[in-house]
This record gives sequence, C-alpha cells and structure tokens, in this order.
Amino acid sequence: MARIHLHVPRRHHRSGFALLDVVIAGVILAIGLATIFSITSKSLKLQRDGEIRVMAAGMLDNILSEVLLEGPADYPDLHSSAGRGDFPYEEFEFRVRISDPGVGEPYLVLATVTHETGRSFECETLIAGKLGEEPDPIRIPQEPIDREARYEEVFDR
Repeated sequence: MARIHLHVPRRHHRSGFALLDVVIAGVILAIGLATIFSITSKSLKLQRDGEIRVMAAGMLDNILSEVLLEGPADYPDLHSSAGRGDFPYEEFEFRVRISDPGVGEPYLVLATVTHETGRSFECETLIAGKLGEEPDPIRIPQEPIDREARYEEVFDR
C-alpha cells in the first residue's frame, strides 16, 4: 500500500506574526512621536519664557540706569513713573517708585515690569542722590589718545 503525504504550508502562521510585528512597530512609533511632540512643545514654551525673562531684565536695567544717570531726585520730573515700554519692550508695562528716606540716606528705588501675559518682574535697589549743584563733568581725555601708536608700541616689543 502506498502512503500519500500531504504537505500543508504554514504560511498563515507566519503572515500573522508579520502583521503583529507591524502593529507593535506602529504602536512604538506612535509613542515615540508623541514623546517628541511633547518635548518640542515644552521646549518652545521654555524658550518663550526665557525670552520674556531676558527682555524684562533688559528693561529693568534700562530703567534703573536712567534713574542712576538722572539722579533719583530729578528722575520723576524728567520721566514718566509708569507707562508702556518703547521698542523693543512694547509687550511690557513699567512702574517706578522712588522713596526719599531723608538727608544723607540713599533713595529706595523699586522698578516693576509687567508682561502682557501678566507676569511681573521687579528690582529694588538703593541709589545715592547727586550731591552739589555742579553739572555732570565732561568725560573726555585732556589729551587725545593716539591708539595706533599704542598698538605699535605693543607689537614692537
């Protein structure tokens, strides 16, 4: 008697595993992309926050420099104590409060800057008043400086 062997291909099991591999790979890819988008979103938010902080610090520095330059006693007569910032600080409002403590004591200066988002930044410092009636000195050298000759001296050595 002759035996007949039937060979049954097992393709169906292999194609099922390939489909399962593709589904798992798709899930892993989706998780990876979601993570990347989340990190990107957070980094953009942090970058914007950093830009606002740098701009606020720059505006505070400008305000306090003007108070120092003009003198705390004269500043309120020459500049507004509150308002909206000029270029490049259009997104900010400012307020300056100067307290006169009395004779011989430094002025207490509080500068506050508020961004359109509602975040406020402030800096408080002490600034001495200008003494005497003399105008600010002219700050130019008595003799012109010959920079080229100075460089030649350095390189000739």
